[in-house]
Amino acid sequence: MPQCDECGDVVEKIHRRYKQRNYCHKCYVRVFKKRDCPSCGKSSRLHKTDQLAVCQKCETNRPCIRCQRIDYPIGKITEQGPVCNSCSVYFREFQACERCGVASQRLSRISRFEDNLRVCPKCATRDYQTCQSCRRYRLVEQDVLSGKMLCKKCLSCPPFQCLTCQQQIPAGYGKYCESCSWRRILGNRIKELVQTLVTPSLKGYFKDYMNWLDHEIGPHKAALLIVKHIQFFEKTNDLWRDKIPDYELLLHRLRASDLRKYELPVRWLVAVHHLQIDTQSKCHCSEYDQLRKLANSCTNSPLSNQILQNYYQFLTNKMDLGKTSIRSARLAMKPASALMLLVSQSRLDLPTMWHVKYYLFKFPGQASAIVGFLNFLNKNYDTNLNTLWGLDNKMMEKSNMKKLEKQMLAIMKAPKENFNELEWIQLGLMYFHNLDRSICIQINSLDFIRVNDGFNIKLCNEEFWVPIAPDRY
Repeated sequence: MPQCDECGDVVEKIHRRYKQRNYCHKCYVRVFKKRDCPSCGKSSRLHKTDQLAVCQKCETNRPCIRCQRIDYPIGKITEQGPVCNSCSVYFREFQACERCGVASQRLSRISRFEDNLRVCPKCATRDYQTCQSCRRYRLVEQDVLSGKMLCKKCLSCPPFQCLTCQQQIPAGYGKYCESCSWRRILGNRIKELVQTLVTPSLKGYFKDYMNWLDHEIGPHKAALLIVKHIQFFEKTNDLWRDKIPDYELLLHRLRASDLRKYELPVRWLVAVHHLQIDTQSKCHCSEYDQLRKLANSCTNSPLSNQILQNYYQFLTNKMDLGKTSIRSARLAMKPASALMLLVSQSRLDLPTMWHVKYYLFKFPGQASAIVGFLNFLNKNYDTNLNTLWGLDNKMMEKSNMKKLEKQMLAIMKAPKENFNELEWIQLGLMYFHNLDRSICIQINSLDFIRVNDGFNIKLCNEEFWVPIAPDRY
């Protein structure tokens, strides 16, 4: 039985619930005194200590505090105000599902399961299937005539006509076909989001873009992408004066990475408004941003970060003098950034030959690119790093063998149906016989014969043998 929060007595019925507190009839008469409502002026019983209290009619006439609806059935009265029946579920306490244990605000008892458990929406629909007619996820039954699994609407009702295009659709669709339904959703989202834009001309451009996008990729995808693509117009809001912004302005504002992110709006500008894309400026911007990102990759270590910033300034000065290109500077900064990141994870401040050897063992192809950074360290930080060691053939051969081992292990672990004999033989010739890759890739299926324990390969007037991959046959 319920309990009064004012006097603590257990009563049969709560007379009034006010601000999450229960009041029995006796306490209600004592606590709520008659006075004029400050909102409507009518006499009503109001809480004697709450000077801002209003009558129940004025309290329930306020808009829903979540969705701002005006005419709605009351679902809950909270401390902040009334909530409609649809939004009341979001103000419930999280409770554990009695079947799967997941916390949810929408627990319910499903009579068809006959277990009397309060379950979450996922457990409540665990016996649902996709209707083979309307493609909705619902309770389905087998149709006697067709043998298809259909929902109740598609099984019992004849096909309807779409109210917009008059196309015949399954009854489970509702009033509109799928295409018209998504187009209505797209129209509603356009009306809602266009209000976030400031200038009237920009609103017109946005509507034109969404119409183009609807015809380009369809209303379904357009409705899903509209929230993402309106950010393109919001970020460039001040650039849309009396004409379409130039590509240089868009590139300066969004950079090359964001222009790739907003590929469809850029394609619309090119196709409809004949925007001229400057490929050279785009590549320069992309290289510069990558260079800056590499220079700032060790912010957690002050000394490593300072070294990279000095090297970045050194490369920038060379670019200003015309001694190197921005692409070459970015390629030179990449091994420098990786090496200093490796140093920052150790207890040392400057790289040693161990760091250089370890890095080149992992990435032997960076041996030439890292020479410039090692010379920079030797000149400015009194290090003694041997740049010639980076071209050691034994070290590079050992690293290449490790890579071949990884590739061969990946083939051995792949499913049998994906096994490629030719690729296995090419890797085997490079691994077991130290043949060059340029020679091995010339082999075709006519150059090898399978024997009991391997493959015999004829190559350059010589015969080679490669074992069969374990468990592949």
